[in-house]
Amino acid sequence: MIKVRGLHKYYGEQHLFKGINLEIEKGEAVVFIGPSGSGKSTFLRCINGLEYFQRGEIDVGDIELHSINRLMPDKKDLETIRRIRLKAGMVFQQFNLFPHMTVLENITESPEKVLGICRDKAIEDAVTLLKRINLEKKVNSYPEELSGGEQQRVAIARALAMKPEAMLFDEPTSSLDPEMVGEVLAVIKELVDEGMTTLIATHEMDFAKEVADRVVVFDHGDIIETGAPEKIFTNPSVERTKIFLNRVFKKGC
Repeated sequence: MIKVRGLHKYYGEQHLFKGINLEIEKGEAVVFIGPSGSGKSTFLRCINGLEYFQRGEIDVGDIELHSINRLMPDKKDLETIRRIRLKAGMVFQQFNLFPHMTVLENITESPEKVLGICRDKAIEDAVTLLKRINLEKKVNSYPEELSGGEQQRVAIARALAMKPEAMLFDEPTSSLDPEMVGEVLAVIKELVDEGMTTLIATHEMDFAKEVADRVVVFDHGDIIETGAPEKIFTNPSVERTKIFLNRVFKKGC
């Protein structure tokens, strides 16, 4: 479903990714863990076309994304990015809902304008999604009237309304109060259980153990270890992984 080959990413003189390779199968749930600033979020953003990279190739389904001149992308580049974003929906740390639009309008905006779905069908699909996340009673509410957990669930519904083949979650619970984390993770777990190809960057280790088919450990812009959750969390083979996990669990995460 997703192939990353020889990915290099620079920020000025800083060489973050030095030739990363990773393949993700259709229907696989892959969780990215590692210290803050290790490259998890940037990696997801590269896959979604939100971050440019200098060398390498990313395939999402049958779409190939190569390095692009970020200052002067041509029409072909922009069309490739547009197609990838349709294929892989993304949910961010911040909810990024349109504050001047109702919940319903937030969800129907892109299906209508980007996919060309008629308004009645877009509304029908949106209501179905809202029922799925137990927010059908909030259909006419504005984002400021919702809790953080509710806003994030609407953000997930908005991404699903574009009918993606994969979902990318960038620290989806990091901006939430602890009591709201569970309701968002439950929605993500349901997607995983249904076989959605899912990539999740998170610090929620218990959740990673529960849902991941595979755990990928980032450190200093490098993938230092991959494996099944039971191996990574009980018997990691890389010292840096052991140090990271010891720090995390000492904090009670």
